Amino acid sequence: MRIRKQIYELTVEDFDQHPVWEYALDEEGEEGQDEATVRPKSVAGPVDPAEGMVVVKARFTLADGTSMAGYVTPPGPDSSGLGTIQPQIITGQGQVSFWCGVFKPTGEDLVQNYSRLGRTADKTFPMHFTSEVEIVGGPVIGILNGFLYMERATKQIREIL
Repeated sequence: MRIRKQIYELTVEDFDQHPVWEYALDEEGEEGQDEATVRPKSVAGPVDPAEGMVVVKARFTLADGTSMAGYVTPPGPDSSGLGTIQPQIITGQGQVSFWCGVFKPTGEDLVQNYSRLGRTADKTFPMHFTSEVEIVGGPVIGILNGFLYMERATKQIREIL
């Protein structure tokens, strides 16, 4: 069975059925597919991030103790940091990305994200996350204290609530 989805369309049910998804970069030229197209990946044993870019099922624990599902990108041997890991929570209203790249989230972005989470900032952060599949080098774990972005001018990572 051939399953292809856009990364931003993945649901909790998708990760329940397939806890590892890989980018279908070798199929990028096919109609309806692009750099955001992913497919389920079967693995026997630990996921090795050195073998290609994947996302894996993760569990998030918000400041108020709420547990939510999502995914992270295991970093390869030469990369690390939240810009690589790009933690995402999946809600019934859409995904919530905590890494915003070089785009500082607007007030409207933050309102939408908190609405999707059904929480305020003080009930959300700090938030802990951990991958739920076995990964070469150990689990992907971390703490988020806010939404993150990189200032273009200074290249510094900033947090915003």
